[in-house]
Amino acid sequence: MTIHHWKRLLVLSLGTVMLLSGCSGGGAGVAPKPANEGTDVPNSDTSPVTVKFATSAGIFNEDEFKLYVTEPLAKKYPHITVQYINTSQQGSTLTDLVAAGNIPDIIVGYGGLLKQLKDLALLSDMDPLIKKYKLDLNRIIPETLEYIKVNANTNYLGGLPAFNNTFGLFYNKALFDKFGIPYPKDGMTWEEAGDLGKQMTRMYDGIQYRGFFPDNVNRMINQVVQYQLDKNDKSTLTTDPWKNAFDLWNRIYNYPGNADAPYNTMNFSNNQSAFIKGELAMIAGSSSTLLALRKAPDVNWDVVTYPQHKAAMGYSTNVDTPNMSITEQSKAKDAAMRVIESILSDEVQLALARNAKMSILASDKVKQEYGKGIPEFAGKTLNLTSMTKLKPSVPRISKYQGSDTNKIVLDAYEAVLRKEKDVNTALRDADEELNKLVDFKKKNE
Repeated sequence: MTIHHWKRLLVLSLGTVMLLSGCSGGGAGVAPKPANEGTDVPNSDTSPVTVKFATSAGIFNEDEFKLYVTEPLAKKYPHITVQYINTSQQGSTLTDLVAAGNIPDIIVGYGGLLKQLKDLALLSDMDPLIKKYKLDLNRIIPETLEYIKVNANTNYLGGLPAFNNTFGLFYNKALFDKFGIPYPKDGMTWEEAGDLGKQMTRMYDGIQYRGFFPDNVNRMINQVVQYQLDKNDKSTLTTDPWKNAFDLWNRIYNYPGNADAPYNTMNFSNNQSAFIKGELAMIAGSSSTLLALRKAPDVNWDVVTYPQHKAAMGYSTNVDTPNMSITEQSKAKDAAMRVIESILSDEVQLALARNAKMSILASDKVKQEYGKGIPEFAGKTLNLTSMTKLKPSVPRISKYQGSDTNKIVLDAYEAVLRKEKDVNTALRDADEELNKLVDFKKKNE
């Protein structure tokens, strides 16, 4: 079945669901004062109601779902039952659910999901519910809200952020001590981190020690809000910002001893393993790196702010939030909003932050608690709050951008790393490949 035929079938199926479901809300809960609000909201029905909540196990596994969703909600709204749907399971993906006519009330996913929800007519305007329940958006980091509008291309909020993944520059203190080099500091630029990496790169006692892995070049491109595709969905890969980015990555990563095989790729997992093994001095990582270090108690490490681009000081890389969207077809919109309100409460957001799922609240108090609930780090003096200091950037992601277009960029830089192409040739070839891919996608819509 072609993509076009499949999409027609999906839309027909969805149309049937819309006719059966309608767009009315209902089943709302009793309303104590929302977090940080001093005004009562309208009382409403407290009849038992079930809210279907679809998310991947990577965002909330079953234990996390119980901790951050069902248990706090039960204290406030015992009449609301939340059904967990794991979209990571075979047969339970969003397209599977839609095709089966089983539309969840809340769908949670990263930025690209917003475009998918809009294309499938699932995205709803949540502004009226936000207003009805007097949800104080001033509590929330503004970039995370802007990201939702930008990536759904709407003038309304089609979702609300649950938490934000954070980024930082991790370093192995034992290696810096071993070679007598001063530790990295908060506020470093990519160039400064790269120069420090060169000082650390050396062969010693038969072991090749590497200085720095900066992660893939797309991270920095998002930091300066440079796009793969322009507003007309044509490739930008032959423009100066991309050439400058590749040149910068060559300076800070692509040199003998640091990017020799098998590290002449942008494979994050291999480099994280090298860091934990004690053979890589620094890695530009994220909150997932923190979780990996929980399982490596022997590593003597710390973290400073994510490297900054000279043209975008004060910014980390892009917003990386899972967003909670109430579907247009939901018959339990009010109850669904109560679920989201609970997740955005001070209590739940503090619990998320303490367990390294960074709160989307702008509160400095919450930021100071980042990672402090992780038992493996108890008693250690770690600079974890450095991962919360910088603002996230808000890149616009084209509907045609995804893992496939990212791979074109990664393949282009890896060709440079392997000395198969120079920067200009790699970008020119990637530019042509990207335009062909987008044209193919457009023809098969």
